[in-house]
Amino acid sequence: MGNRKSNKWVSASDVGRASYCPHYLELKRSGARPSQQAILAREKGEIKHEALNRQAEDKRCYVASHLYGIDDQRTGILRSYRDRSLANHLIGRVFIRLYYSMSPSLVVISIKVPAISKALRSIVDLIVARLQEEQND
Repeated sequence: MGNRKSNKWVSASDVGRASYCPHYLELKRSGARPSQQAILAREKGEIKHEALNRQAEDKRCYVASHLYGIDDQRTGILRSYRDRSLANHLIGRVFIRLYYSMSPSLVVISIKVPAISKALRSIVDLIVARLQEEQND
């Protein structure tokens, strides 16, 4: 019984890391720590990976997701407008950045104060209706 190997589970994250570094699990179990260079390289890779994911499909639309749901058609209309129109112009890109910096806080406040949520819904409903009219023309 003394020679029996211990059965340790390996997480999916560790399996993924081992696919990039075949010695990862061995190093982890021995207590080895990654070098500063390796840490920086991983962080850089994670940033690039996140950017690639955003290019594939940017699901962020905080206010509309709060009001309608993340996969609601109206949320999709707003995302499409962002990607098709706003992102193609400097002022639009500035607006998008401002929106992403302010809207998470706005959603938190609107959850706490339903009147703000109601006002937001009225405003966003008008915007969505206008965008739908443009699509139908």
